[in-house]
Amino acid sequence: MKRTLLLCFMSGISLSAFAQNKQAALDASPEYQEAKPIRLSVAAPTESTSQSLIWSEDFANGIPAGWSQNGTPALALWEYRGPNTNPNDTVGSRGCWAGPLQSGNLGDPILSPTASNGFMIFDSDFLHSNGDRATNGQGTVPAPHVGRLRTDTIDLSGEAGAELTFHTYARRFQSAWLVAISTNGGVTFPDTLEVFPASEVAVNASTAQNAVYRSNISHIVANEAAVVLEFIFDGNPGNSNGSGRYYWMIDDIELNRPPANQLVFTRATAPGSGSEAPAHDIIYNGGNGYPRYLNLALKQSVPIEFDSNIYNYGSQAQTNVRLEVEVWDANNGLINTLVSPSVSSLNPLDTAYYTTLTTTSWTPTVAGDYRLVYKATSDSISSATTTAADTFNLFVGDGYSLDDAVASNYFGTNTGTNGMIAFGVMCSLEQEDTAGDPGFVYLQGVDILLSCLTDSTADIEIVIWDTAGFAFNAGYPQTASPIYRKAFTLDGSAPCNLTNFSLENAQGEPLKLPTGTYHIVANFFPNATGGVIRVANSATWDQPSLASVFQNQNGDWFSTFTNSTTFVSPLMRLVTSDPSNISIVEESLADFSVYPNPSTGNGFVEFTEAGSYELSVYTMLGQEVHKKSLNLNANEKYELNLGHLSNGVYLLNISTGNGESKTVQLTIQN
Repeated sequence: MKRTLLLCFMSGISLSAFAQNKQAALDASPEYQEAKPIRLSVAAPTESTSQSLIWSEDFANGIPAGWSQNGTPALALWEYRGPNTNPNDTVGSRGCWAGPLQSGNLGDPILSPTASNGFMIFDSDFLHSNGDRATNGQGTVPAPHVGRLRTDTIDLSGEAGAELTFHTYARRFQSAWLVAISTNGGVTFPDTLEVFPASEVAVNASTAQNAVYRSNISHIVANEAAVVLEFIFDGNPGNSNGSGRYYWMIDDIELNRPPANQLVFTRATAPGSGSEAPAHDIIYNGGNGYPRYLNLALKQSVPIEFDSNIYNYGSQAQTNVRLEVEVWDANNGLINTLVSPSVSSLNPLDTAYYTTLTTTSWTPTVAGDYRLVYKATSDSISSATTTAADTFNLFVGDGYSLDDAVASNYFGTNTGTNGMIAFGVMCSLEQEDTAGDPGFVYLQGVDILLSCLTDSTADIEIVIWDTAGFAFNAGYPQTASPIYRKAFTLDGSAPCNLTNFSLENAQGEPLKLPTGTYHIVANFFPNATGGVIRVANSATWDQPSLASVFQNQNGDWFSTFTNSTTFVSPLMRLVTSDPSNISIVEESLADFSVYPNPSTGNGFVEFTEAGSYELSVYTMLGQEVHKKSLNLNANEKYELNLGHLSNGVYLLNISTGNGESKTVQLTIQN
């Protein structure tokens, strides 16, 4: 099958982010959605649509006469949902992963203009599970499967071109959504469009309910008298956790005459680059692995550049095509307009690449909430008239994080096959606070947005590591020790909220750190039976490999799920602070230290104070594997001999007779 044009649009503000080469990525596993998805593609405002209608179908009378289906297996069929069907047009997917919380919760329907008179759905998840996680994989047509919905013949003779448009709502696990095109009445389908591939709608993500797909297919169908379209849910792609699944809904299909002058943003592979780039990108400090901080600490401000790929969607050639990025403040004041070099001439259906369309740089110097408006312009299309105008947020102030304040989804201890026990976000604190001691920065705390499903009695430990020597799978060097660590017990107010974990000492003074690049790590300790800890994630922008890291229960560190943005920009923000007027004396946060950590199982626990202690070691499932009563002098060491334990992460708990208790993670790597 020949893949022709990978160009697609959604209504609303959104973006397709650059897919970095991730290290130690894991196969994705199914996830419930706890938040509505963001729009993960390029905006195409409705006023930019084509000149006039050629052909349309809104399913007002069910599946039209002359249409056909060809499933693999045969029962892998699309369903019509209308006012009088069961289920009717108010129901989307019936699959066990469709709802946000529990098995069998019905999903939302498409929000197309004529959804109330009917739409089509391929419900892969329901076919796979019958709507119940207990029978997952035991449905009427378990994945892998393929559903094909074919139109009757469409006569486009005498038409110089056509734009395919339809409304869609889809969610991906391991699947592809395709439109195959025939010009000989359905005998062969040599051209295929991929609708929102994984680079736009990642694994476990979904489109908006009112997403719109558009593609100029003039070069395929112009003046053809026997055009047939085939909508294909391809459930063959898979990984170690399965194939297919989730759903694809379509409605209000149209073929229109394309506009004369229109530019759009698109992902594309520039000649000689070897990899696909996003429709838009944002480059901090020259790139080269530098994270994209959409919450940028003013004290760590760096130059920012912007780039895009621009596609000539219209029927007329465009001259002097360029990218303009407008920076607006919270009062709707235009702060700056950054302009790229121009491409002198761009023919219809050709692309101008980011390698040329990169703007000059801008360095934020004032705290504030900014809007970044990307605009595609030319001699024929001005910044005032362009319909290619996409907006993103940038926050500059005390906070320092990867997220853009959009909670796309949540991840945590029940994410993935093995579960997650820790995550970290890179913070580049290379610029000293000029108001304090030379060579130091000052931190108030860490803000984390927790899911409402989080165990309200859980513990979270904040640990700061130098990134030097970090390696995927192994993690931090065995000879290294964290620079800082502090444990917190949640209360009922923490779930559902952005919660501050203060790093200040007992006198209210900020934490003082040498300048450097650090991972701010959160270790998870759910305490309730079956309890979980889940953290919000923003999927708007992809990130370099080391910008965000994650640890699963077997102790391995990794970067993400393959082809997924399920966790790339956790909503964990480092909060910078002003230096205290008095000398900072860093608080001793623990009465004992464990080293080396990670270790082979043999190491030491050193106590700063004399006393009687109970030492216990547990697996992450709560099984006690070691226990010892200790009576020690001040600064005395206890030798650990745990080399017989399997590799993995364990919990080492120290308690005293007066009820004090503290737990740390111990990683064993033989």
